[in-house]
Amino acid sequence: MRVLITAGPTREFIDDIRFITNMSSGIMGLALAKEAVIREHDVTLVIGPTFLAPIYGVAVIPVVSSDEMTDRTLEELSKGYDLLVSAAAIGDYTPVRKVNGKIRSAMEMTIRLKPTRKLIREARNRYPKLKIVAFKAEYDKTPKELVAAARCLMPYADLVVANDVSRDVFGSEETEAYIVGDEVEHIGRTSKTKAASRIFDFIESNLLG
Repeated sequence: MRVLITAGPTREFIDDIRFITNMSSGIMGLALAKEAVIREHDVTLVIGPTFLAPIYGVAVIPVVSSDEMTDRTLEELSKGYDLLVSAAAIGDYTPVRKVNGKIRSAMEMTIRLKPTRKLIREARNRYPKLKIVAFKAEYDKTPKELVAAARCLMPYADLVVANDVSRDVFGSEETEAYIVGDEVEHIGRTSKTKAASRIFDFIESNLLG
């Protein structure tokens, strides 16, 4: 099976040296890529800025901005993939205008932001038969609220992995999540390596089986 995985954060530049980003490390996406290789899938990883080491056997496409991640992912999908696992924490907002050079310091300023494009929506519209697993990050939500938020993505994704990032999962080696499809499976606090295995078990049983 050909699997395309996105991972890591994006950077939305204010000027040539300053940017907006988030706390994503890419650990979960790399754990998923490693698990897919173990299961002998053909894996490509589209990854934002990270200090993590590359994975043997995985083709890597480095990107920086949300637009670049979306464009490169859609372009790569045109080569024929069975599954997209959208685990990257793509920035939700980007500056309306990037300033060339460096904005002078010690001055008050206002930055106008606009929403970024939604990768899974564009992927679903362009590749309607593609199997898509999306990740949904929420903050300080109950399990019921997390599952409800995940289901809001179901028109675009076949499965959604939802987690509460208020529980110290960004940048951590551990996570807790709910896998939401026709059924719901809770992954209690565990390493991202073990979570990746559970996620692929669920994918293979409920999506590809």
